[in-house]
Amino acid sequence: MKNEILVIDDNPDIRFLICNILKDQNYLVRSAANFNQAVFEIEKKLPDLAIIDIKLDKSDKDGIELLKMMVKLNKSIPLIMISGHANVQLAVEAIRLGAYEFLEKPFSTEKILNYVRRAIESSTLKKEKDIIEKKLFHSFDFIGETVEI
Repeated sequence: MKNEILVIDDNPDIRFLICNILKDQNYLVRSAANFNQAVFEIEKKLPDLAIIDIKLDKSDKDGIELLKMMVKLNKSIPLIMISGHANVQLAVEAIRLGAYEFLEKPFSTEKILNYVRRAIESSTLKKEKDIIEKKLFHSFDFIGETVEI
């Protein structure tokens, strides 16, 4: 099954570039140009991974608000934050709020693909771990009784 990635960036050139890089690697890709489009896409179907620009359009809501919303919906979805106006404080804040990684623009194709692959691999391993733990620790029935002494 192909992983689905949601790319959220208000800059059409960067959005187009990221989408094409990911499509070339056989990922299913959806995109959004602003906060409201992103909310619509997220409500339609949660992606396996999202790449979110910190600064979105001219509204009060930004990529950090989307980050908080997506973490609240499902904290196991890896979220890669990107920004052309990055500073250390912003990167630390994004990671603290639940971002998987923070990537500063401009970035190389290799770098973004590396982050995407690592994020999906990490997410897959966490899901497998949860399934195994559920089978091991929650799939047993009591077959006898102990008399209290």
